[in-house]
Amino acid sequence: MLTKVIGILVNPRKKNIDRLVRKLDDWILGTAPPADFRICTYDSPYIKNNFRKIRTQSDSEIFKDAELIITLGGDGTLLRTINKMKRFDIRMLGVNLGGLGFIADTPPDKLTDHIQNYLEGRFFIDERSQISCYLPETDKKFRAFNDIVIDKAGFARVIQIETHIDTEALNNYIADGLIVSTPTGSTGHSLSNGGPIVAPGARVFVINPICPHSLTNRPVIIPDDMKLKIVVYTEADSFNIYRDGTEQGSFPSGTLMELKRSEHTVKLVKMEHQRFFSVLSKKLHWGEDFRNKNRWTYKKI
Repeated sequence: MLTKVIGILVNPRKKNIDRLVRKLDDWILGTAPPADFRICTYDSPYIKNNFRKIRTQSDSEIFKDAELIITLGGDGTLLRTINKMKRFDIRMLGVNLGGLGFIADTPPDKLTDHIQNYLEGRFFIDERSQISCYLPETDKKFRAFNDIVIDKAGFARVIQIETHIDTEALNNYIADGLIVSTPTGSTGHSLSNGGPIVAPGARVFVINPICPHSLTNRPVIIPDDMKLKIVVYTEADSFNIYRDGTEQGSFPSGTLMELKRSEHTVKLVKMEHQRFFSVLSKKLHWGEDFRNKNRWTYKKI
């Protein structure tokens, strides 16, 4: 029986990470779980590499061999790791050392418990879709887990974004930009831009204009088996394209983009209590009463 390889990739900017890695190393030493643990610290100045049971490797070596990759950081760390992946059978578990932690939702104090659950088969796979983007003029290709964003690149005036769904014209947006998000990305940038929250199992994309110059331009949800063609026009020298918050470059006016559902999905490891709607209501504090009832002035008559 082959030993499971569990990779650990860290955010090297997190100052509070060494204690967590030491605790994990001690747990492995004390319990001897049936797995080979390997870590890429990205030369973090906050981590001392004198581990007893965890082997230090490059991220490329970990991507090659790992069955499960654990990210220590937050949602951004998990996104950057997913965008580096070349294999899509790898399972992902995100530990939140940051703020919201919506997709990287394992608390640090539950890390070893969740690893034990994984090794004992007490988990489920939450499979998430991605967007594929192709730019024919430059033959540039990339995919996004959360969203692809068209941005006017600091230019003071709006840009023009011509959109077609398959062969049918959708809209000619006059706006600051456009967000095309997966269901996973619907709780990110798109949500802050007034977009809807979409359950991750829905096979759709959200098309959401940024500050459109018309009150009739609202977010549109389309099936993800349809292809989206976008042509961007600007009076400036160029506009920018971002995927999952990372700039992919500046492109000239008239650039054509072709977006569709990626053939590759991402497999998130979740514990039974980490179902989407329970996490959603917890992270967004739904159902909580923030009112200070001591200040109420109602009096019985």
